[in-house]
Amino acid sequence: MAIDVVVNQRHLQIQLKQLETVWHTVINGYNLSQAATVLHTSQSSLSKHIAALENQLKTEVFVRQGKRLTGLTTMGTALMPHIESIFAEIRTIENLSLDFNNPNIGTLTIATTHTQARYVLPQVVKEFKERFPKVNLILQQADPETIAQMVIRGQADIGIATESLLHNNYLRCYRYYDWTHRVIVPSDHELANQESIDLPTLASYPIVTYHGGFTGRGAIDKTFEEAGLEPDIVLAALDADVISTYVGLGLGIGIIAEMAFEPSHYQNLTAIPVDHFGRFTSWMAVRDDAEIRQYGRAFMELCQKQFS
Repeated sequence: MAIDVVVNQRHLQIQLKQLETVWHTVINGYNLSQAATVLHTSQSSLSKHIAALENQLKTEVFVRQGKRLTGLTTMGTALMPHIESIFAEIRTIENLSLDFNNPNIGTLTIATTHTQARYVLPQVVKEFKERFPKVNLILQQADPETIAQMVIRGQADIGIATESLLHNNYLRCYRYYDWTHRVIVPSDHELANQESIDLPTLASYPIVTYHGGFTGRGAIDKTFEEAGLEPDIVLAALDADVISTYVGLGLGIGIIAEMAFEPSHYQNLTAIPVDHFGRFTSWMAVRDDAEIRQYGRAFMELCQKQFS
């Protein structure tokens, strides 16, 4: 009887590993090498798990082109919601156990952009560490698309960004705050005393702003294009500090996110509100299939309280 129990437990562990392999292969874009890295194992090991599962099911789970996996078969598509539910429950049980035994101890990984980490989160992080001194808080900085993938793959607990988070079925999103852009110029610039600046005027000056894909740059480009204007982008950077520095040196006028302008750090610059490029929303995102630790929820509550 005891031997039967051990055998059944071993069989269950193997099946869970096979299902986990399928799940991570899908969310990593059918890239076995990438899935193996996330699972800290080898690509050949994952291939064996997939083959074993398909042998048990007596049908293929993945569509193949040669040795490459390119998608899910009809069976694989039918299987995925059940796999998601299984691992959602497992993660929820694990977090419940951790919260019950060590509610204030653990690691919280936040994936976010430089703008959020540098200009928006410092006060939240300060308050969080005062409340949870034994939680190891990790800030991972990346572009919005990478942030979304980090949360999906379990490499981050919470993602914070403006772009990309909403357009993913694996994520559950919460509104953080709304923002617009500002034009920044040297304090002695001819535009410094303007209360607003129209698009043609903006386009007539050299511009220093964000690199493509960051902090609303896509909306800036689209707005100028729709107005039939071709701005002279003389420098593109990832960081508002870099933009501000070069604006201060007279390289051009700057377009940055409103929360990134720090008058005390750049007393030689003036910020002018502009609404041409629209309003944006920064979001917080977690995996849609399981709850995060209690202190993770507390971090999100501190974020939302910040702008309430």
